Amino acid sequence: MPVSDPSSGRTFVWIITGLLFISVVAGGACLVAYMLLPESETSSSWIPEIGVALVCLPWLFWLLTFLYRVFSRIFGCRVSIGGGGSGGNWVSANADVEVASQAKGGNLNRESSIASHESELALAKSMAS
Repeated sequence: MPVSDPSSGRTFVWIITGLLFISVVAGGACLVAYMLLPESETSSSWIPEIGVALVCLPWLFWLLTFLYRVFSRIFGCRVSIGGGGSGGNWVSANADVEVASQAKGGNLNRESSIASHESELALAKSMAS
């Protein structure tokens, strides 16, 4: 199974952040335009509804993300996009651990990683001197 590029996740975060920022700015501009334009021009327009919808879009995104995280933990499955050539397939939550262990060069035994004291070596050396 090919390992995906870790920098692609950061790219998606920046794209989504930019889109949400543009949404808030455009919604704010619609609401400011609604307040500043004469009432005769805005009485039958959709400017306030569009403005509120654009400003609330990040909240909707956050709510959907929160619900996805909660339900993926409850049911133990996540949607993987572009994971192995077939986009949008369901994988178990343990598949992430398996992929990470294979990327590090083989099967990683959990018991051996828990029993290992390699991370304590630096602390032991600094306390010895």
